Amino acid sequence: MNWIKSIKKFGQSLKKYIKKRPGKQEQENADWINCSSCKKLQYKNDIKNRFYICECGYHFDCPPKERFKNIFDNSTYEIIEAPKYMNADPLDFKIDGVPYISKREQYEKKTGQETALLIGQGKINDLSAIVVCSNFKFGGAAMTPKESEHLVTAAAKAIEQKVDIFVSILQSGGMAVTTGVPGLTSGMVKTQIAFSEMKSAGILTIGIAGSKLTGGTYVLYFNHDVLGVESVSCHDILFSGKRVTANLKTGQEIPEDFGKGSSLEALTDIVFNDRSEIKEGIAKIARVILKKPKEEFKSDNPLQTTNESIEDPLSKTPKAV
Repeated sequence: MNWIKSIKKFGQSLKKYIKKRPGKQEQENADWINCSSCKKLQYKNDIKNRFYICECGYHFDCPPKERFKNIFDNSTYEIIEAPKYMNADPLDFKIDGVPYISKREQYEKKTGQETALLIGQGKINDLSAIVVCSNFKFGGAAMTPKESEHLVTAAAKAIEQKVDIFVSILQSGGMAVTTGVPGLTSGMVKTQIAFSEMKSAGILTIGIAGSKLTGGTYVLYFNHDVLGVESVSCHDILFSGKRVTANLKTGQEIPEDFGKGSSLEALTDIVFNDRSEIKEGIAKIARVILKKPKEEFKSDNPLQTTNESIEDPLSKTPKAV
């Protein structure tokens, strides 16, 4: 019977261990973080100082404000606010009996944002720009009518002020299922019209895909004139997951690198080595396409030390747009 006592003792120990495991909130407040790729435990401040990039090259989610600090000249920009009139919960949707709008209020409090998008206006290497950034911590950056209208508002401002470039850095689980048809109407139709209007106005639109870009937002990404991926190490950039895609493509084998940044060169114009190259890269590409050359520009981004000629934008010639 000793073996029964041993099993019981092990079970009790395991139970105590499971109870003591830190919750999601405790993990977020901890000073250390585990890399999903190399499994190395690292100090969060060190990761932050490296633009949320692990030593192994893995890209952690980067807060929009940190992106803005690195992409806008002198870290100077103005926030474009979300419209107040748009209802983010037109169906009064409930998740396990809890109103979606209650969850959304938690996302707003947690991120300090009105929508899952943070949108700023400023200069990128002296080019006037509006930059849209997803915040995955805001409910997986799902696009409700309020997010879509926020993006449309930014597009209207871009046209009104005749900016040079409109940049979207996207991570999102797709169009919010909580909003049904109204969400699809505003998210897919209105945003597509907004991109068409910007194109007619001569504004170059550049889409940068980060990890976890799926569903309807993945489709929205392809509305841009120039398509980029922020790192070869990005993952889950796809319309649907492997299992769903395999069911849609009966008899076809899904590649092992399906949805990874390293596999998207054929679909996009440029795949960056890492996100620290984005500012210089999009500026060079934009100056070539917009025919706005500038002989010299000293970068204020400490992560960028090169001053290459715009004649060779990141060693890869962008496709015609």
